[in-house]
Amino acid sequence: MTMSPTSVEKLRLLSEAENYLHPGITFESLEAVASQMSDNEFAERMVKARSNLLQQITRFANRAA
Repeated sequence: MTMSPTSVEKLRLLSEAENYLHPGITFESLEAVASQMSDNEFAERMVKARSNLLQQITRFANRAA
């Protein structure tokens, strides 16, 4: 089974990739964060964050209506 590259690995392949990072962010810091959780754990976290965001938007829209 072939592993696909992570987003950080893909970004690193761009020429002058450091120019796309926010000030103070390094590839080393990104990789440190990436190594803290598995891909599935990150995906689960993103699903929860998206759900929370959509709930907040819905509550705001209902108050504004």
